Amino acid sequence: MVQLVQDDPPSHVTSKKSRDIPQATWPYLLFSLGVVLIAAGAFQIHSYKHPGQCPFHVLLGGVGWSEQRSVSVKDGHFHEGGIRYGEETALPEGYIGRVVSSEELARHGPGSQDPWVSVLGQVYDVSKGMKHYGEGGTYSFFTGRDGSRAYSTGDFSEAGLTDEVGDLTSEQLGEVYHWINIFSKKYTFVGRLQGPFFGKTGSPTERWREVESSLRALGAQEGRKKELKRRFPGCNSHYNQATKGGEVWCTEKSGGVTRTWMGVPRQLHLPGERVRCACVSEDLLGDGKLKPYEGCEPTATACKFKLD
Repeated sequence: MVQLVQDDPPSHVTSKKSRDIPQATWPYLLFSLGVVLIAAGAFQIHSYKHPGQCPFHVLLGGVGWSEQRSVSVKDGHFHEGGIRYGEETALPEGYIGRVVSSEELARHGPGSQDPWVSVLGQVYDVSKGMKHYGEGGTYSFFTGRDGSRAYSTGDFSEAGLTDEVGDLTSEQLGEVYHWINIFSKKYTFVGRLQGPFFGKTGSPTERWREVESSLRALGAQEGRKKELKRRFPGCNSHYNQATKGGEVWCTEKSGGVTRTWMGVPRQLHLPGERVRCACVSEDLLGDGKLKPYEGCEPTATACKFKLD
């Protein structure tokens, strides 16, 4: 005789329980199961794209499970991901990306299988460039730290590989920021480094705002230079060392500026800059910053000169 164990109920009991479930309930059960499967799939996709973040927390305005933190919103939007030179005038306060600690960054140094670098608090995975950033690589000293200052100064000593940029000029900060553009095109953005430039939520600090201010000033300066080049393009020139003389002349493409007018050579005097030859259109000849070449006809497109 076959004995049934306690966990193996007789068939008539099982069938009775099945019959107790109303037939109309099955569609709802199947629908609920489908919703659970879709949610699980969405969770996996989000976790792959945004490690360290909980999608349900994000929907509710939170950031992640790795750290309880609030995110403020400015101008009604968040900012996520990396930044590129010239794309942002000012980063918003809100940030929902990954925040990296200095300890975590240090674990991705030269000996790591996935080295990271940080520039002005922007962290990038440079594993694709292991030849250069891996152990023994030419730029391995940049990994596992924020060495922003060295990207401009070229001082690769321990003292020079620092995130202290407060005394750098706008031009030097522009050189550092240029590397953000390079890294963002070639490598994967990891997140923001908690430190001088970004706080524990990833929001910009006052130091970052100072960097932004310097870069805006640099951008305005570059804009003025471009406008000056457009108005006063450079001349073609030739210098003869034996005779200590030379010639300057204008064409419709001289100075790298293509235009419909040719212009006449004039000496352009700007404060703090060396005097240079500029091709000037007729309507700008009265500008006080311009001086004619000695012995040259006022409307000549080419002038010869002697150096004393």
